[in-house]
Amino acid sequence: MSVLKQTALILFISLSTSLNAYADSWSCRHDNDVREVHIERLTPNPVPCEVVYKKLTEGTEDQVLWSAQNDGAYCAEKASGFITKLESYGWTCVETIRDDAATQ
Repeated sequence: MSVLKQTALILFISLSTSLNAYADSWSCRHDNDVREVHIERLTPNPVPCEVVYKKLTEGTEDQVLWSAQNDGAYCAEKASGFITKLESYGWTCVETIRDDAATQ
């Protein structure tokens, strides 16, 4: 394999891993219920941020589970841990891409 192809492959794997580590939106399903977890930011900066939990099929209001003003990794860590917890309860969660322009 050429050096260029090896470099491209390493770069692709590195970027893919990085993107997965910093996901900011998930959709979770269990039977007929759908829930979403989002990391909300009002600016392009990591903070301030909020972890928002939405029970889409259950008719409840959105909940802010955690928020941070100073620690840029806090919301990502809390959201990731919460997704792991949901999956341990039998929910199937997938990373999603949100179109923030469509929701405003």
